[in-house]
Amino acid sequence: MNKKLSLFGLIGITMAFFGTVRSVPTLASTGWAQIFYMVIAACFFALPIALISAELSTGWPEEGGPQVWVRNAFGEKWGFVTSWLLWVQMFFGMVMVASTVGVLLGYVIDRPDLGHNNLFIFIMILISYWAITLLNLKFDMVKIAGDWGAVIGVYIPFVALVVLGLMYMAKHGINPDSYLGHFEAGKLLPDLSDLGSLPTLTGIIFIFAGVEISSVHANNIDNPKRNYPIAVIASVLLLVVFNLVAGLSVADSVPAGQMELANITQPFVIMTEDLAIPAIFNNIVSLMILIGVLVQLSAWVLGPSKSMIKVADEGNLPPFFQKRNKKGIPITFVMIQAIVISLVSFLYVVVPDISEAFLIITITTTILYCVVYLLISLSAIKLRYSMPSVERPFRLGSKGNGLMWFVSCLAIVSVVVTILVSLIPPTSVPQSGHVAYIIYQVAATLIMIAIALIIYKRKKPEWKKTDK
Repeated sequence: MNKKLSLFGLIGITMAFFGTVRSVPTLASTGWAQIFYMVIAACFFALPIALISAELSTGWPEEGGPQVWVRNAFGEKWGFVTSWLLWVQMFFGMVMVASTVGVLLGYVIDRPDLGHNNLFIFIMILISYWAITLLNLKFDMVKIAGDWGAVIGVYIPFVALVVLGLMYMAKHGINPDSYLGHFEAGKLLPDLSDLGSLPTLTGIIFIFAGVEISSVHANNIDNPKRNYPIAVIASVLLLVVFNLVAGLSVADSVPAGQMELANITQPFVIMTEDLAIPAIFNNIVSLMILIGVLVQLSAWVLGPSKSMIKVADEGNLPPFFQKRNKKGIPITFVMIQAIVISLVSFLYVVVPDISEAFLIITITTTILYCVVYLLISLSAIKLRYSMPSVERPFRLGSKGNGLMWFVSCLAIVSVVVTILVSLIPPTSVPQSGHVAYIIYQVAATLIMIAIALIIYKRKKPEWKKTDK
């Protein structure tokens, strides 16, 4: 008999999924408006998606999550598109994560200038991702790294950042030359006169991307009808509070216009110098965050590939994709994603501004994730009518479908708005590059969806794996 999760246990697991310091600079770059952005992201994006996913995961608890839900609602084709998008978004997401390796290594070896060298960042993405890929083919790196990677690389640096930020703010108050500047009530809202600042919302939404993952535990908690929404709401509120404390601290320390989105060590350097803390502290923190980044990359090397090979075994992809090595690792998927990630990382050579490249790739990842969330939200409504008799231990509303319609429509609107805002060229993109930016984001999304549809259309019965 499986041991039931406690309410606090589920809150802890949910928090662990989203604990990261990487997104803090993006959040801090919005100044006082980050409070508005975080509340919007939490209430209109994270909570609706999490609650919808909880109902779907308790009703359809089979392994596979989103693709299972969408497949039951709209058929095999769209279930495949969902699993495909969850795989390919990782190409862009992992480039974004790996781009911090070069910046962090520069601080570890006392060469922070390397973090501004596009070619160095590009080379470090290639070296780090291929090294981790090859290690995962040989060893069980997730088991070796264990939970200590998150403790060393995420939780300790996050606490250190918050403590330093509070000390800095206690010493100086609100720094008038920082991203916060003098407080005015109007600064709590986005500056609509500068539409180029709005795509930063997409980077903040990315903090909650993957919120549906914790829903797999909804069946493993006592009284899910009562306890799951409490756990989700508490987790999201805690994430909002922790991120805002860190975000406001960083926004108060970094001079306006100088935020480096891919450089989480930057605020540490500013605050430790001001507080007369030895510089070696920054080397240590950078090393710890670097370890956390490498552990996260390692976890993502095999995770999505193992999900995709099940899709391939079902006959949605040619036998070539069903190959495994002696350890059962889906070798074809692992190598394809390493090659594609190498190609996507070339964006850091093409785009001269590293922060701009970081934001562009973050936005691409979020758009692809949003398409999946759109399919999930539509599936939740469809399944209420096509499969009403399926038992749902967690159900939105005890009677009728009104609450499901409300929550799903809230999610759909937030997802559509996020996608539209993502197509607005960020302020950092020069006027001459606006058309190219829009074409890139639209093309990247449509091409990824089109590839999945073409593969599905051309699939053959003999692709399905049969036990021999």
